[in-house]
Amino acid sequence: MARFWNHWIGRSQHSKSKHPRRDKRRNPTQRRIKAEALEARQLMAANIFHNAGMPEDVDQDGVVAPIDALAIINQLNRQSRFNDAGSLDSARDGRHMTDVNNDGEETPQDALMVINRLNRQRRGEIDPTDRPDNSSDDPAEDVTTEYRTIDGTGNNLENPELGSAGSELLRVAENDYADGISEPAGEDRPSAREISNTVSDADPEGTFSERDLSSYVYLWGQFLDHDIDLSLTPEDEADAISFAVEVPADDALFDPFGTGEVTIPLTRSEVADGTGTSTDNPAEQVNSITSWIDGSQIYGSSQEVADSLRSFEGGRLLITDDGLLPTDEDGNIMAGDIRAAENLGLTAMQTLFLREHNRVADEISAADPDLSDEEIYQQARATVIAELQSITYNEFLPALLGEDALSDYEGYDSSVDASVANEYSTAAFRFGHSTLNDGFGFFDNDGLSAEDPISLADAFFNPSLLEDYGIDTLLKASASHLSQEIDLEVVDNLRNFLFGAPGSGGLDLVSLNIQRGRDHGLADFNSVRVAYGLDAYESFDQITSDAELAADLESLYGDINNIDLWVGLLAEDHAEDSSLGETATTIIADQFERLRDGDRFYYENTLTQSQIRQVENTTLSDIIEMNTNNTNLQSNIFFFSPTISGTVTSDTVATDTADSEALTAASFDASQNAENNRNNDRDRQRRDRDSDDDRDNNNGVEGITVELVDGAGNVIDSAVTDSDGNYELASISTSGLYEVRVAASDEYTTVGSETIEALVSSGDSHLKGLNFEITV
Repeated sequence: MARFWNHWIGRSQHSKSKHPRRDKRRNPTQRRIKAEALEARQLMAANIFHNAGMPEDVDQDGVVAPIDALAIINQLNRQSRFNDAGSLDSARDGRHMTDVNNDGEETPQDALMVINRLNRQRRGEIDPTDRPDNSSDDPAEDVTTEYRTIDGTGNNLENPELGSAGSELLRVAENDYADGISEPAGEDRPSAREISNTVSDADPEGTFSERDLSSYVYLWGQFLDHDIDLSLTPEDEADAISFAVEVPADDALFDPFGTGEVTIPLTRSEVADGTGTSTDNPAEQVNSITSWIDGSQIYGSSQEVADSLRSFEGGRLLITDDGLLPTDEDGNIMAGDIRAAENLGLTAMQTLFLREHNRVADEISAADPDLSDEEIYQQARATVIAELQSITYNEFLPALLGEDALSDYEGYDSSVDASVANEYSTAAFRFGHSTLNDGFGFFDNDGLSAEDPISLADAFFNPSLLEDYGIDTLLKASASHLSQEIDLEVVDNLRNFLFGAPGSGGLDLVSLNIQRGRDHGLADFNSVRVAYGLDAYESFDQITSDAELAADLESLYGDINNIDLWVGLLAEDHAEDSSLGETATTIIADQFERLRDGDRFYYENTLTQSQIRQVENTTLSDIIEMNTNNTNLQSNIFFFSPTISGTVTSDTVATDTADSEALTAASFDASQNAENNRNNDRDRQRRDRDSDDDRDNNNGVEGITVELVDGAGNVIDSAVTDSDGNYELASISTSGLYEVRVAASDEYTTVGSETIEALVSSGDSHLKGLNFEITV
């Protein structure tokens, strides 16, 4: 475990949340369901790499004919029935690719494209089987005849080793080794555990993301991190160098008897051969995997690993009959990255993309049965890598850093060094440790608890749990929760009970992060800011507006120029539109710009415009729904931002600002709301119009408190009606079944139903028209 424990533990194109900071509480209503049927798969939501040469050939028979237009018309009819019946099966036809213009939905325009081509064929302008000269039956062949190497070599033709497995980590700021060569930094700083105890003790109730980031901010972050960097410790114990964390004698958990002799173990990272010999040649750590976003966590970073994961039939990867990761003869799961079993969420993500590769491979094979196993494998691998890159740059990074954090892509630049920076891998991208909740939940398609949650501690290195739970309910639950806010606070299961209780194998991840930065000789926080082109801070209160935190930092470090990088990054006030401070935002943006601009195989540099649209129209939500039984995920899975709203009216109300008027109450049927929440868009729109009409005809009551109550009877949010009687509840940390009620008061009583049930089934649930009538 110590050999590879160096990064995360289990851990958005959306209108940004404007809600003030708030404490949100988790307490979902729980309901048991039967285990998922893993063999059932959802049909494709977007036409990935399909028939781009002749998209009007809907039935894929090689000829554009009237039957193709008819297939689209039939699909539109199925959609109409879906809107009435709410049945997903009635809205999908897997035999035809009816999204001709690849805009993500089937519309009459798709049929018109086929009809226009038929007219051109009838006039003799084109042959029924004609394709553009630069197209082929399988657009993956259009990408390039050259595929990425597994070990990352050859991407940069001028420097073939750049970004390959075994390369040195890049260092942006000058090292801070105690001797300028290799001795750890921070010898004049407090113990990493003392710092952890002072600034990282978390509120037991949790503090949820202010920008409404879902748990996927850490699930994808960790999965992505395992694609681009891994620093190992020596395999040979004779070469291992201990750099244990000293535990303060007053540490009640790790040193309950006050011996002052307890330590938290850590072994120093491997350094590149030939480095660490002088101040002119300081020690540099090694990235053991490829730095490119190339799916190495799925496929491996060596040919030996890659081959061990393949079935060598139909381009597919090995997979169990239950659709889970394969295991070796010793029962260990097999994946492209050695950390795949670190926690249950990560293992589920590994499983998801194993399924996605095989789904794409099957589609490629069906489209052209003459392709060899190697051709199918490489084309499916190229497709999956393009999806990974698109999700990272179009969903994840905008969610984390804001829409404009990265510069626009201007094409491949061979002069860009895409190596992973030490400041990024050893500090900045470890922000995810702060975002984890204390456990994993399991939710059904309606956003209700399907199984009892498990603690984070029980999810470490326990992949066999997926044999009982599957991945469907876990992936749905992660979409149905807010993450913890990104700050210095880290939950107890990571800070005090990582891999066990203190004294029984338990570790402190905060201490390890700080100690690992010192091991790598990372420069202090201010020096790194300057190295990245930012101004140095002159006082602790410039770092954070939290006066208590600023005082704690000053008491620990004394000198503003001596702060450990990881601590400074997470202490810093967040930048505008970002969930991280200015420094971390800059480091992460720089890293991903270089990974993009310096990658010769980056999807925007190799795919046709049509293929780029196809890839970018496929979200992470789509991939989950295509490979599991989940059908009710928010469109942008990196945000969880449901709302509940309505109006409070009265038939006899007088206030200081309004005369008494007769008002007509609008009723609300809770069961209809639940039906609407299962995507019955037509009924919801009709109800919204009715509610709008009611508000036009009636006067709402200002100043009435409306409460949101969870299944345990706890009030988790409240809102006060505005001058029109309108309210909105938005502090919802998890999906589930809630009750909405008008707060009890001696001044008025509620007419009719005192509570309304509200089913929040996804992060896109926006329940309107939950109206109340009161009488004074």
